[in-house]
Amino acid sequence: MPSLTPREVRKAARAAVTVFDEYGMSCCLFGSLACQIHGMSSRDPKDADLVVLNNRGHDTEALKQILVDEDERFYLIASRNPDATYQVLYFKLGPRRSCKVDILTTGNSTSLDIPRVPVTRIQYIHPYNDLPVMPLLALLLLKVQGWTDDRHSQKAYEQAKVRRDVADVKEMLKIAVEEEVHINDHESKWMPRWFVKRMTDKVDEYINKFPGSRSDWESLGL
Repeated sequence: MPSLTPREVRKAARAAVTVFDEYGMSCCLFGSLACQIHGMSSRDPKDADLVVLNNRGHDTEALKQILVDEDERFYLIASRNPDATYQVLYFKLGPRRSCKVDILTTGNSTSLDIPRVPVTRIQYIHPYNDLPVMPLLALLLLKVQGWTDDRHSQKAYEQAKVRRDVADVKEMLKIAVEEEVHINDHESKWMPRWFVKRMTDKVDEYINKFPGSRSDWESLGL
């Protein structure tokens, strides 16, 4: 099957956002699709990553089921991992053509330490004004976390992502510098203290590995 187009991935994300909006649950994109909307051009997203910010007590599996129940284009399949306790969500685009959709929740007790973005800080970027996106600095920091997680992983398929992670971080860091974001700006003050501390440690690891990036991180206040 040919690779999905960004337009197809956005269509899947848009369908999920619409359902959650009808349930009064705010959400925002992160991952490669959000990076592309922010301006990353080096690669196209392969799936849609969506963080539900006010999940009203629903865990991720219940949130996936809501999408399946409300929009017949969503469907679930068993994970390839025999030990998995979750199902994998897809959005049907056409005959033999589907987009994977990852649904996550927030908090420092979750596996990805995703902070809850205030509704007033969710970004809408032209020309995709109907797609809520995670703020740039938080998105960049989560990209760095993805790099550290993959490089320390014992799983070969995660280790294989490291080179791609580095390319993503380099491009997103350049965008953040150009946009002149800063950790102490009003637009970034919403980030929880636990998140900033944890991400600062990961940025330090990145700088140790790539010392030439230090001045860029310092311009962001990190």
